[in-house]
Amino acid sequence: MQSSFVKNSTKGIGLGLLAVLTGFSAVAAAQLIPTASEVVVTATRFQDLQQSLPVGVTVITEADIRNSTAGSVPDLLRQVPGIQVRDVVGSPNQQVDMRGFGAFGDQNTLVLLDGQRISENEQTSVNWSAIPLSSIERIEIMRGSGAVLYGGGATGGTINVITRSPQKNTRSGYASAGYGSYNTGDYRAGLNLASENTGLVVHAGQIESDNYRDGNRLRQQNAQADLRYMGERLTLYAKFGGDGQQLRLPNAISEAQIAVNRRQAGNPLGSYSDMSGGYANLGGEFKSGDAEFALNAGYRGRETNSAMFLTTKTSVTVKSLTPRVKLPFSIAGMSHTLVAGADLEDWASDGTALENPAFFATLKRPLSTQRNRALYFQDSVAFSPATVVSAGMRLHRATYATTDIASSTSGASERDLRAFEVLARHRFEVPVSIYGKFGNSFRVPNVNDNYSLFTGTIAQLEPQTSHDREVGTEFKVGSGNYRLALYQMDLNNEIHFNPVTFTNVNLSPTQRRGLEVEGKWQPTSGLNTFASYTHATAKFREGSFVSNDVPLVPRHAVRLGAGWELRPGTRLNTLATYTGAQVFDGDETNTFGRKMPAYTVVDMKLSHETAGWLLAAGVRNLFNERYFSYGVFTGFPTFSAFPAPERSLFASAQYSFK
Repeated sequence: MQSSFVKNSTKGIGLGLLAVLTGFSAVAAAQLIPTASEVVVTATRFQDLQQSLPVGVTVITEADIRNSTAGSVPDLLRQVPGIQVRDVVGSPNQQVDMRGFGAFGDQNTLVLLDGQRISENEQTSVNWSAIPLSSIERIEIMRGSGAVLYGGGATGGTINVITRSPQKNTRSGYASAGYGSYNTGDYRAGLNLASENTGLVVHAGQIESDNYRDGNRLRQQNAQADLRYMGERLTLYAKFGGDGQQLRLPNAISEAQIAVNRRQAGNPLGSYSDMSGGYANLGGEFKSGDAEFALNAGYRGRETNSAMFLTTKTSVTVKSLTPRVKLPFSIAGMSHTLVAGADLEDWASDGTALENPAFFATLKRPLSTQRNRALYFQDSVAFSPATVVSAGMRLHRATYATTDIASSTSGASERDLRAFEVLARHRFEVPVSIYGKFGNSFRVPNVNDNYSLFTGTIAQLEPQTSHDREVGTEFKVGSGNYRLALYQMDLNNEIHFNPVTFTNVNLSPTQRRGLEVEGKWQPTSGLNTFASYTHATAKFREGSFVSNDVPLVPRHAVRLGAGWELRPGTRLNTLATYTGAQVFDGDETNTFGRKMPAYTVVDMKLSHETAGWLLAAGVRNLFNERYFSYGVFTGFPTFSAFPAPERSLFASAQYSFK
């Protein structure tokens, strides 16, 4: 296996460097490589300059979002190297998978909203539709990091969506409307009212679409508000949000159905998923000397009514309290920055699976809880202005239980878990830096891992653990910035759901290995280009599937694009993404003999700014690629899949005022 990896990695390095060094066009978001600019990020749960951190943080800025062709956060994230986005149910809340975890990618990619966890404790994707794109200030992405400071589910990495806060002494607002293919309407508005010390910012949006597939109509609404006091040393805030979504689900269709009409619905009677939710975050930050103290108290609730194989109702609540402190100090002439804190979280779910005689004969009523209690610390030491080393540990106790009132079955577990991480970075006098890190991470079984609505059985799965390593370099040559990274993750008890047998299991040991190469250039003042290549392998290390590929992990992925300022205020952005072939879900034995086909999607957007107006028009899937991002092996000799949209057009107009 080692020699195979070296051979494949060498080939991947060659392909990646070829793409980078030849300067093929890439994402309009030329931001996707960290630079030495004065960018403020919150990777340590406090604000820091991006270049001062030992670990690289990719930042997608507000300008990058405005220039992109994306209509949602998952659309935006698919432009980032090492991230795959797939549609597994026909929902706009698509699955985001960082560094190749396949069907459980979203359970191994931790998502935060303003530093607070919004990844679900269920086998369901993040509620991305609750986050208006227009409310986002930036998105911070840490590949393969986050377990020490944020807890479970961060083995692939951490994504922190930072929303806009009030801008001091400013009164401004905007309103926008857009229309596109499949009868899609997108309406947004926002307002910022702020003095020197107090401010309020509000964002709201509504999307309506019939979508590409039959029986996939969508209606969703969202709103957010941030009320804030901004003193010299004290900041207090109250953040609120609410959302609603009414969605009809087209379900997967067979290979034969795709050949006849790829837009048809898989269930003529129709499936649906309607949900509503809201959150509140109250907190503040206080500075005393060089020390910083922060506290956040959060509440999140969600109601879901859905029908697919079962008709279910679920009510979920999450309560959290997160005190933390940042203490700079010096010992023996070396500068230290200690971050320490506690995470206290209580999650509860009250569910009902209504009787459906066509499939099941009994009513199920699961009540589930999970309590997380954790202490963590991370100390970053500057041995010199050029060398920074960081070490941290997390002590985490998880208590989780499920009781099915209808069948009087129950199960409970308590586990003590640990995560640690050591990172080091050295910057040379020339614009080159090298870094390395190692540690371990974990994932706690969620309610759907331990309880099956289909069988009514309760499993006591073991937590998943991973030993993680990464080395890399970032450097600048001429007008180009480059990054190269190699990583490896060895997992034990990886948690997996078999979509064919409907069972939840701990897998035999598995492994992820990968290479990421990316670069950006600015050949002229009006042209930005970007290119990246990712080579990823996901294998079973032991057991009956030893050496087999883990499903839904493409070996090769390429991102290419450019942003060209045609004239002052007028910009053309282009994005091309290539996703290689991958094993179908459910084919752990690798005996199907067929793989999900590779596909290439090209998007373009033309925008013009003038006198407060931002006008835009574009096309997604320019060359009308017929593909699917998720497919499941259903038995010889065929599969089922969720066909992705063909070519679509969109146009929008936004007016901003001050």
